[in-house]
Amino acid sequence: MHGMSGHVMKGIPDSLAYASLAAIIVLTHIILVWKKGKGYRIETYPKWNLFRFPAFHKMVKSPSWPFFFQFIPMLLLLLILTAGFLGNPRKNIAPILTWTWWWALLVFIILGFGKTFCAACPWEGVSRLISNLSIRRNLPKLNLGYKWPKPFRNLYPALILFIGLTWLELGFDITRNGYLTALMGLTMVVMAVSSALIFEKRGFCRYACLVGRVSGIYALFSPLELRSVDANVCAKCKTKDCVRGNEHDPGCPLYLNPSKFNENTYCTLCTSCVRTCPHNNIAISFRPFATDLLHKQTFRNDEALMAIVLLAMSSFHGLTMTPLWTHINHQIRVEFSLGKITVFSVLMFLMILAPILLFGLTAWLSKWIAKVQEYGVADLLRAYAYPLIPVALFYHIAHNSMHFFMEGQNILPYLNDPFGFGWNLFPSLNRQFEPILSLSTVWWLQVFFIVVGHIFGVVVADRIAERMFARKKQRFIALLPLILTMILYSSFSIWLIAQPMAMKTAM
Repeated sequence: MHGMSGHVMKGIPDSLAYASLAAIIVLTHIILVWKKGKGYRIETYPKWNLFRFPAFHKMVKSPSWPFFFQFIPMLLLLLILTAGFLGNPRKNIAPILTWTWWWALLVFIILGFGKTFCAACPWEGVSRLISNLSIRRNLPKLNLGYKWPKPFRNLYPALILFIGLTWLELGFDITRNGYLTALMGLTMVVMAVSSALIFEKRGFCRYACLVGRVSGIYALFSPLELRSVDANVCAKCKTKDCVRGNEHDPGCPLYLNPSKFNENTYCTLCTSCVRTCPHNNIAISFRPFATDLLHKQTFRNDEALMAIVLLAMSSFHGLTMTPLWTHINHQIRVEFSLGKITVFSVLMFLMILAPILLFGLTAWLSKWIAKVQEYGVADLLRAYAYPLIPVALFYHIAHNSMHFFMEGQNILPYLNDPFGFGWNLFPSLNRQFEPILSLSTVWWLQVFFIVVGHIFGVVVADRIAERMFARKKQRFIALLPLILTMILYSSFSIWLIAQPMAMKTAM
């Protein structure tokens, strides 16, 4: 369980914390005042098609592209499993490679490149190799062909797995245990392979993969997208090979029609539609940040709950590494004579419940003070969850920045002896290395990320309010409780990074 054992890193100075809070309040005011009376014009947005490079387009259209894109991640997964299960149980490369490098860098990858990790996913690669018995995707599969159960065609399976992973990761200190880290990686392999053998297409990726669904929510902010180029071409297409498949590829494994979806949430960038489209009407492009959030048309219960839980769990990771967490844990255990896991589980449950209640109260206040008739509290809560995505994403990045830039260099000695067997593969790596960035630089990065996440959250909130409320006065009044709550939560994020943090591994 996380506590204050191990090396403790200082939090940001009080002066920087106060300046950050002032910046959040002032910038929020500036954004709302600047926006007043102006409408967002986002019917179209600029795109930069990466398939303008013929060599890249040719590579992606190759039937073997997914395998070669996944080859190195599969080798790294093999290294993690081998080191975790067979290496020195007290010292091997599996924990730091998984939690300080992969888990920390994952959010950076999502920020810049959306669902790219899903395209390179080693678990999907292994499940495809086993179910296809080939690196080519157009061969018959070993598959029972069952449909994914209808009650679970949502994000709730992935949400439950994500909460379970967090409970195991923090409650049982998996981030420093090579064997348990490898066991978790193997569990993901088993779930992905079992799903590929039992269910048609890739139901596990679509509904249950906690990494894919978490990254899918965050990828609404990403500047990378896969979309059809011309809707008219899709409308005239008779074969719909992008969905049904053809001799080149079996079609989209996630039941998606590229001509209809307009969000990053569920697409895994497998590029099957690129290979099957007879009209070359699919493109991978860069576009402005947060485009999907600014275009958001519908609000779903499962996505909204996932967004709030992501915000709660990213904050929870930070809280478990502070002196306050250690003090509260100790006091409760002494006062009520409870065990560590019991106290941890109760506090984690409360940390999930608190933001749900907080934003539920925010939605109720909006409806009450703005005299909203056309929407219920549940409708407002669903809509109000989406502006939290940038807030959660950028705090997640700020939190992981401390771990990665201050601890990432510790992987170098493990490259010299990955299994802990006493090897000396690279003698020059057998020493202590300085952090990747200085502590003061990391402080400024953390503050920058939290402020930027808050700014984008305010912009998205304002855009959603504009879509929901026709009258400007009502829009402003309805938006006010949400803005104040977001300022409160961003202030909590600043407080967290101002606390001393126990450095063990990344979130």
